[in-house]
Amino acid sequence: MSLRNRQQKAETNMLDERSSLLDGKVNDRRRGAQWFGWQHFIVFPLLIGALYVLSGSRRSLINEYSLPSYYIIHNARVYTVDDVQPFAEAFVVRDGHFVDVGSGTELRQAYPDAKAVDAGGRMIVPGLIDAHAHLIEQGLALLQADVTGAMTLSQVRSRLVSYLDAHPDIESNKEWIIGKGWDQTKWPETNHQFPNASDLDHPRLRHIPICLFRIDYHAFWVNEAALEKIGKVPKKVDGGEIVRDSNGRLTGVFLDNAMDIVDNAMERPGEKRLAEAIEAVTQRMVSYGLTGLHDAGVLPWQLDFLKSIVDAGRLPIRNYAMIKCPDPAHYCGDIVPQLFNYGDRLTVRSVKLFLDGAVGSWGAAMIEPYSDDPTKSGFLRMNETDLPDLVWKWIRHGYQVNTHCIGDLANKITLDAYEEAFERLGEQGKDLRLRIEHAQMVRLEDIPRFARLGVVPSMQPTHATSDMSYVGRRIGPDRVRGAYAWQSLLNAGVSHIPLGSDFPIEGINPLLGIYAAVTRTDVDGSSPHGPTGWYPSQKLNRTQALKGFTLDAAWAAFQDSELGSITPSKKADFVIFDTEFMKDDLPPSKILETQVVTTVVGGNVVYGTLGGFTT
Repeated sequence: MSLRNRQQKAETNMLDERSSLLDGKVNDRRRGAQWFGWQHFIVFPLLIGALYVLSGSRRSLINEYSLPSYYIIHNARVYTVDDVQPFAEAFVVRDGHFVDVGSGTELRQAYPDAKAVDAGGRMIVPGLIDAHAHLIEQGLALLQADVTGAMTLSQVRSRLVSYLDAHPDIESNKEWIIGKGWDQTKWPETNHQFPNASDLDHPRLRHIPICLFRIDYHAFWVNEAALEKIGKVPKKVDGGEIVRDSNGRLTGVFLDNAMDIVDNAMERPGEKRLAEAIEAVTQRMVSYGLTGLHDAGVLPWQLDFLKSIVDAGRLPIRNYAMIKCPDPAHYCGDIVPQLFNYGDRLTVRSVKLFLDGAVGSWGAAMIEPYSDDPTKSGFLRMNETDLPDLVWKWIRHGYQVNTHCIGDLANKITLDAYEEAFERLGEQGKDLRLRIEHAQMVRLEDIPRFARLGVVPSMQPTHATSDMSYVGRRIGPDRVRGAYAWQSLLNAGVSHIPLGSDFPIEGINPLLGIYAAVTRTDVDGSSPHGPTGWYPSQKLNRTQALKGFTLDAAWAAFQDSELGSITPSKKADFVIFDTEFMKDDLPPSKILETQVVTTVVGGNVVYGTLGGFTT
C-alpha cells in the first residue's frame, strides 16, 4: 500500500493518542511581535466578516501553555542542527529566544535564576519547518470529502455517500460536494486512465454537483450535475486541458489551467469556513512538531485573511508565504505588500510561479514524450519566452522567485531563466536564493547547474515514495535516474535542500518525510527495488533529512539567522519527541512510531506541556 494510502489513517490515530497531552493552561492573549485552489478576489465584506468571526470567538486557536519567560531545559538529548555544537544536553530560553546551549550542570550554575525543566532524557530538535505546503487548502481538505486511497470507483462513490450522510445540509442547501484524493494510477478498472463524469453516478449523488481534486491537486474530476452548472466551455485552454473522449464529449476531467473553469462555477468558502480550516490545520501541524511552513501559493485575498488571523493572535505557527497572483503568468507585486515577520508570524517576500503540471496527470512538461503514452509530453502553463522577463521583474522589486517545475523541460527552462537573471545582476545576484519547487525530474546534465547557479531545489521526499510505483514506466529507465535525485544534487555541490510535504497532497506529519528520505520505501518497508529502497543511492541520511526540515528550510526563506537550529540568539522554536529517532541503530520503522510530546514556538508551548518546574 502506498504512503499516501496509509498516511491519513495513521495521522488520525496518532492525533487521537496525543490528545491526552493537551492539559496546559490556555492563554488567549493577543500575540504581537516579541522581538526586533480559490482563484479570484473576494469582496471586501468577506474580510470584514472574517474579522467579526475571529474577534467574536471565545477560544483562541493557540493552546499556549503558561511558561516563565526565563527557563532552562536540561536532561535532554538535544540535536541542535548547529555545526558549532551539534549535540547538547541543555539550553536556556529567555524572552522567546535561545540564550545558551551546553551541559545541564554548567548552565544551571551559570543561570541560577532560570526555572529548570527536566526533559526526562527525551530528544529535542529545532522546530520543524515544512518548506512547501498549502495551509488554507489543507485546512479546507480536512473539512471536505476525502477519497484518498480508494482503490476502485465504487469505493469513491461509497465514500462520497458516507460524506453526504454526515453532512445532510449539502442536499437541503443544494451545495457542492468538494473533495480530494483520487488517483487513477491505482485503478485497473480504468486501465489507469482518467475517469469519466458518469463514474460518479449514484442515486444519492446524481443531482448534487461534485468536484474532486486529484491527489496532486493538478486536476478536477466532476460529475454530470457539475458539468450542467459549468455550462459551455472553450475548446482549448492554454497551459491546461479539458479532457474529452474520442467523440469530443466532456469527460469531466480538467487539468491545470483548465481547472479555473470549474473553480469559477463553484461557491467560494465563507469566512466561518476559512476560520475553521485554519484552526483545523494549525492544530494538526503543531501536534506533529511543525512550527512553520512555506505556504506555496497564497492569493492576495488569502494574505489579507491570514493577516487578520495574526492580528487576532490565532496563528500558532510561522508562515513564510509565497504570493500567487490571480494570473500567475503576470506580475501583481503592486497589489501585494511585502511583510517581514508580521506579528512574529507572517513573512511575505517571495512569489510562486507555475511552469508545468504534475507527472501523475501527464501534465509535467517533458522534453521527450512520456514513455507510457507517446502522444503526451505535458504542457507549459505559461509561455516560456515570457518567463525570463517575469522573473527579472519580481527580482527587481525585491522578491524571491520560487517556480513550480516537475518535468525535465520545465526545470531546464527555469534554470535558463534564472541564469539569465544572474548574468544581468552580476555580483549582486549571488544570494538571491531562487528556488525550484519540486525539481522532480531533472536532466542529468542540468543537476550540476543547481550548484553552479546557486538555485535551491525545494523537494518533497514523500513524492518519491508515492510516485515510485509508476513513475519508472511513465518516463522510462534513463530519465528516471534524474528523478528525486537528492544525493546527486548534494554530490554536485548543492548545499541546501529544503524539504517539505506539499500537504494536502501528502500527509502533514514531517516524520513521514524524514522516513521517506532515509528509506525511499513505503511505510511497510517495500519499494519497486525491494526493502533497500527505490534507487537507494539517492537516500539521505538522518542528519541530512533533519537539516532539510530545519536549517535548510530556514535558509531557503532567508530566516537562517533566526530559525532552523538551537543556537544562541535564535527564536526558541523546538520539539520534544518521545523517541530518539536520530540514532542510526534505531530501525527506520521506529521513526513512524515516534510521538511528539511538546511543540514550542517562541518559547511558548503550542502543543503538549512542559512540566516539572524545579529551582
